[in-house]
Amino acid sequence: MQTTSISARFDAETLARLDEIAKGLGKSRTAVIKDAVANYLDYDFWFREQVAKGLTDLDAGKTVTHEQMKNTVRELGYHVD
Repeated sequence: MQTTSISARFDAETLARLDEIAKGLGKSRTAVIKDAVANYLDYDFWFREQVAKGLTDLDAGKTVTHEQMKNTVRELGYHVD
């Protein structure tokens, strides 16, 4: 896959944290940043997909009442008002 170089500016604290993580993983700053961006994009895509599914369910009337949800939580052994 062809790559393109970009630049980003970070404050000293962020760079120190980045370097600490990179050192601990035995990776370069670039590798850590690439992994972080890829993970963020994967999560963001998944999250938006889940929201869209939820809205589709809502439009289709697939909902539960507040009381039904509280009962489900109680069945899991949690106390709810």
